Amino acid sequence: MSEQAAMSSEEFRAFYREHLPSVYGYLLRLCAGDKAMAEDLTQDVWLRLVDGLRRGHHERADIRWLITVARSRFIDDARRKQLGVRKLVLLRRVDDQGEAKTSEVLDHLADLRPLHRAVLVLRYVDDLPVPEVAAAIGRDLTATNSLLARARAELRRLHRSPSHD
Repeated sequence: MSEQAAMSSEEFRAFYREHLPSVYGYLLRLCAGDKAMAEDLTQDVWLRLVDGLRRGHHERADIRWLITVARSRFIDDARRKQLGVRKLVLLRRVDDQGEAKTSEVLDHLADLRPLHRAVLVLRYVDDLPVPEVAAAIGRDLTATNSLLARARAELRRLHRSPSHD
């Protein structure tokens, strides 16, 4: 197919049928067999292709381009997840003993009062300084420090609660 020629619907379907197994298989290997993740990333790759074709980038209808995008989507997803894990580690430090697992922190966050959850996430996940947290929630600095202390205490209490074992 020439770089300037637009794909017909039938040509696209044939291209899709031919290359879907390669893209999905590549991503499935990168995702260590996680089918749901591979399916999501495969869908992202094909959506990027369709978007590019609509914008006139017909040269993207190439298996090399698809594999390059698949690799990039996988790396982006892995970086996003790693960043989330690193930020949750900050929240684990809220617990004096530091024994909470990431999944436990998420469970406990879900159980917090909304305002407590909000200030902890703004402070420890979004890494905002306390004055910016105060501005975001519309409270003064003293009230926000007090709220953060109560939220940390509630998180510790939930972590130690036998109902969460």
